[in-house]
Amino acid sequence: MTDEHTDCGNLQKRIDVLLETLKQVNYQNEMMLDWVNGAVVMVDREGKVVEANSAALATLGWPLEDLVGRHLHETIHHSQDDGSEYPWDFCPVFAAIEDGSSHHVDGDVFWQKGGASFSADFIVCPTRGENNEIIGAVLIFRNLTEQRVKEASRIHSMKLESIGVLAAGIAHEINTPIQFIGSNLTFLQESFQDILQLLASYGQLKEAVQAGAPQVDDLLAEIARLEESADIEYLEEEAPKAFEQTRHGVDRVTKLVLGLKGFAHSGDGESKRAADINEIINNSLIVCQNAYKYVARMELELGELPSIKVYPGDIGQVIVNLVVNAAHAITEHNGGKAELGLIRISTSCTGDHVVIAVSDTGGGIPEGVRQRIFDPFYTTKDIGQGSGQGLAISRNIVHDKHHGEITLESTVGQGSTFFVKLPVKSA
Repeated sequence: MTDEHTDCGNLQKRIDVLLETLKQVNYQNEMMLDWVNGAVVMVDREGKVVEANSAALATLGWPLEDLVGRHLHETIHHSQDDGSEYPWDFCPVFAAIEDGSSHHVDGDVFWQKGGASFSADFIVCPTRGENNEIIGAVLIFRNLTEQRVKEASRIHSMKLESIGVLAAGIAHEINTPIQFIGSNLTFLQESFQDILQLLASYGQLKEAVQAGAPQVDDLLAEIARLEESADIEYLEEEAPKAFEQTRHGVDRVTKLVLGLKGFAHSGDGESKRAADINEIINNSLIVCQNAYKYVARMELELGELPSIKVYPGDIGQVIVNLVVNAAHAITEHNGGKAELGLIRISTSCTGDHVVIAVSDTGGGIPEGVRQRIFDPFYTTKDIGQGSGQGLAISRNIVHDKHHGEITLESTVGQGSTFFVKLPVKSA
């Protein structure tokens, strides 16, 4: 009896240990589901929901107690984006359960409890039991619609930040033509008053001659005095220059303001449209001119390009980021020397892509750093000199929004070249 009691006691202890282990595993699974970077839903072999993390519940709009037990496909994946039926046996979740395959899908459509749909990308993998049998599947997805809105907001904020950083230079670019416009207007206003006095005297002389009045000589003398005071020859030479300079100044300010307006607001609800890449580059250089003109000469070699569909404001942001980075690289490399570096921008069309190359004569980027320069918040600049988002956002714009490429070639001590490749045919 004692042995039986001992065996039963040991068995109970083992059961207790296993139950505690199971409890810990369940707790760990719950924690993983809640903290994993994505929305996660787990289903059984019939495709019914057995678990979901908070990110999935928030995205889908379902409380856990209502979602568990429902057929996942019929609940969130039942229809295409046009409302037509999406058969269960076409679903990647079905395939994962049936044959143990794993799938990665971009840009599919999921449906929320309230009836709204959103674009999603997801991965689905089978889940297996102790004997390696398939017991269900796990679905991890992201709300691309929400992500794109957030990304658009981040890019827009970066544009405004760029304008803020360049604000002093932009103010200078506006203030310079405004100053000479003001000076020219003062000169022309004073000259116009002199001309009005002359015209009045000419009118009096005309009336005196017509009436045969004796004060003609006095009027001629007054006219001669006024002509000398007004310096007519000087006005004939300088007034056209003042008009031309004023018109040029107004054009400069107008061009800068239009560039700023397009740079700040484009991309905010903007759709892709056919655009001239060379024009985008020229407009972007207006915005950031003051950031480079004191440290580098700008050399442009803009080739003949086809019009391609892009988000113009976003491509402008990429150009500004690359040019400002180039200017910083040259400044750091020159170490306070007065000599100007060189920034060179060229464009060309090579087969299916438009290529933008932005080169600088800075110090180059060490090989160990090159793999990280497109990482968010990574920067080699001193604190306060940059947030490390410029190249990360540029990569997102080029790679994710335009299905293009951004690459780097660099030689330490000589400089760097960034290549932006944009497809001629929009995806």
